[in-house]
Amino acid sequence: MRIGLAMLAAAALWAPQAWAQVPDDDDQSLVDEIVVTGAMAVRQGGAQDINHFRGQAASFHIPMPDTLTAEGLMGDYDLTLQTAGAPCARMFCVAAESMRASLADRPDDRVLVGLGFGTNIDAATWKRQPLNLVAVVDKSGSMDGEPLDLVRKSLRQIVGQLKAGDQISIVLYGDTSAVHLAPTAIDGAGRRRALAAIDKIESAGSTNMEEGLRVGYDTAFASAGAFRGATRVMLFTDERPNVGGTDAESFMGMAQEASARRVGLTTIGVGVQFDAALATRISSVRGGNLYFMRDEKDVEAVFSKKLDTMVSELAYDLALRLKPNPGYRISGVYGVPADMLVAGPEGEVSVTVPTAFLSTEGGGLFVGLARAEAARNLPEPDLAGAPLMQVNLSYVSALDGSAASDALSVAAPAGAPGANLALGHALVDEYLSLQKATSLFHQDGDEEGAYQTFRQLASRLEANRDARLKPEREMVEVLVAQSARLSGHLGETPRHAAWLDLLGEWEIVRVEGGIDLTRGDRLQLTEDNEAVITRLNGDDEYESFRANNSQLVLDDSNLVFAYRVSAQTLTLTEAETGVELRLKRTSAAE
Repeated sequence: MRIGLAMLAAAALWAPQAWAQVPDDDDQSLVDEIVVTGAMAVRQGGAQDINHFRGQAASFHIPMPDTLTAEGLMGDYDLTLQTAGAPCARMFCVAAESMRASLADRPDDRVLVGLGFGTNIDAATWKRQPLNLVAVVDKSGSMDGEPLDLVRKSLRQIVGQLKAGDQISIVLYGDTSAVHLAPTAIDGAGRRRALAAIDKIESAGSTNMEEGLRVGYDTAFASAGAFRGATRVMLFTDERPNVGGTDAESFMGMAQEASARRVGLTTIGVGVQFDAALATRISSVRGGNLYFMRDEKDVEAVFSKKLDTMVSELAYDLALRLKPNPGYRISGVYGVPADMLVAGPEGEVSVTVPTAFLSTEGGGLFVGLARAEAARNLPEPDLAGAPLMQVNLSYVSALDGSAASDALSVAAPAGAPGANLALGHALVDEYLSLQKATSLFHQDGDEEGAYQTFRQLASRLEANRDARLKPEREMVEVLVAQSARLSGHLGETPRHAAWLDLLGEWEIVRVEGGIDLTRGDRLQLTEDNEAVITRLNGDDEYESFRANNSQLVLDDSNLVFAYRVSAQTLTLTEAETGVELRLKRTSAAE
């Protein structure tokens, strides 16, 4: 199996990953209860990560801009606001904090307001309701191989975590759809039946997602009546429907109708062909959320930590009416899709959040405030004692259907921002720059502009000392390296991604030591982790390779080279044998 270079950007990532096994005790769930002190956190539905975007970047591609969402980027972090007020005393609350804004791609913004979600539900005593889970699995041809392997691993992880009182059923769809496992209670025998059914899932057929969801919802409706607990459909797919209804509106309508009958939809995306834009739209409706699995590590991390909360809806139809101070205007709202925003009179903006879920990590919205157009050339008003913005909130409880409302005033910045608001500011800044850079590259064909935008973002992230931003630094460094090459900036790869400079074609100009290579032979290192040796007689030899920032490993030859690389030269040294190869670049990776 080839190992992606991006997974080796840091040394010592070559050890095999351990995988949790289903426990021998058939009535024992796979993981113990997650212990969280204090109140539960709350997060909006919709996209919960940008794992597909991250995976594309790690595979040396500049991701498409429609695979990026602000709410997904923020979903990887706990953004609970550390406000000075009293803790939330209601089922659902909104807290506010503000700070001076410094957004590279929004220079007119003066203030960033965080609107954090909260609840009074005690994490120490909360238990999720019994779960009636209907897994709807895409088994079409495009899911063959690794995508379907990840689905089977996901289902085994879920079955291992389900508890007595839960039940699961499985629907498979391809050309046609059918119930693969009828509703099965999770007890000793039921758990074994579910695992056996998972092992029998095989790929075949086209992708009639519409029919698959319809059979899944019918199964959910039929089983929900006699079940005391929550019923939820979980769709496992690469979101590439090609038979039946294929438009987002059809699937969104089904999900909205099901939510009205108290059946929510969690989408689990897999595969390099994943249609992130379609999945994001479907998951943005009432009762919906979305996760993407790149590998086994994601499967274990997401389900072990978040299964209980991803199926636990707290509130529906959140409506926030934001009214800024007359001297300011709302320049952006981050944390919901754009079609959830409506401009109103006097600069008001109405925001709809279809669903809020319980969570172990807090979510919320971020609102940018710029000077009002009429006041752009006037001195900034003194905001001491005056509110920046008024917020009016209404929602419907998912627990008992009751309606509630609230209101609060957002105060002007006072002192240094809390750590999580500052983190949110950094993520908003990153989102705006990633959106700009990927749009410049794909929509405008401006490779130089994309490179400069990525490079400047990398510099700002490097200057930010928040250790939590390490994944962002690493991802953006890869994007800088790839865009540098594509825009003609060879030799300007960031030091933490130096291994990317190995990619391309090299000609051997000097050989020292005993190795079956000669001057004039060529070595090509591809983005697919393939090393191609072309000898002077025209013969080609192929093997896989791995690399980090100091070593190049040829797997079949069992050789480990230390390397030094520049824009035009490469030196490979094998310590055990004393072999040294010197090469010159003949072409760079495209």
